Amino acid sequence: MKKSVKGALAIAAGLVGLFVGGGVTAQATTLPGTAKSAYLRNTTGYVRLKKTMYVGIYQKSGKKTKPLLKKKGSLLAIGGIGGAQADKDKAGNIVIRAAFTSGAVHYQRLKKLSYNGKISIPFTKAHFKTATLKAPVRTLLFRKGTGFETNEMGLITPAAFYLTLDNYLQAYSASAMAKFSPSGSEGRLAAYEVWKPTSAVKVSKVTVKGRTTTIDYRQPVAGMPNKKVAKHHYRLTIKDLNQKHSQSFFPVDDTYDSQGTWNDYTVNGKRYYVGSMENGLD
Repeated sequence: MKKSVKGALAIAAGLVGLFVGGGVTAQATTLPGTAKSAYLRNTTGYVRLKKTMYVGIYQKSGKKTKPLLKKKGSLLAIGGIGGAQADKDKAGNIVIRAAFTSGAVHYQRLKKLSYNGKISIPFTKAHFKTATLKAPVRTLLFRKGTGFETNEMGLITPAAFYLTLDNYLQAYSASAMAKFSPSGSEGRLAAYEVWKPTSAVKVSKVTVKGRTTTIDYRQPVAGMPNKKVAKHHYRLTIKDLNQKHSQSFFPVDDTYDSQGTWNDYTVNGKRYYVGSMENGLD
């Protein structure tokens, strides 16, 4: 059973549209026959279920792995969307199908899940509705510092953290990040990043006002700039500085091997950044 839908989504031959985001984004263009059909097409990368059903997700229970019935109202991340000319419904519309994952939920839950990786579930308006994350910082990987940096050994991997879809703060030490993300390619976490956190805590409240997100929780998280508000009450205030950067790294002859892009944030006044490194450039 695959932990990830990475790569597996390309198996549907004859697709007229395929949008792979690993649960991150799925920006669809118009597919033939969908304009007045029963299928969703333009999404944010997440949907909620309108009924309890099986959507290609499995869960380990003891030594067995069983199909997981997702309950009505469950949030799902879209792994891929597609439609084939030969696959039409009775009204003559191309059947738009999708693959789903849990998205970046907390580690203890995520490690028990796996996915069939197939674009096979009819993406109907009767069963799914588009969902938008109220807190845009969710699943973003916040790295400590002002941007990507290198030394004589290569890319520096600082400590990092992220807010899961199901309200956990998961923090990772620099040594953990060197193990899980040595290339720096992850800017947003998805279901296939099953990373055991160095420390974690359940979040009690998340509020958003403009470019500022406030996260409240009961216990301090090791390695993070926790602010104590009261007894058993800590807070992170994340501010989006609305500043984007791009820089080339690792020169090879007349070109560069890597390109880093990132956005600036402050977390309780400390500098953090969110971005990704594209490696192996021609």
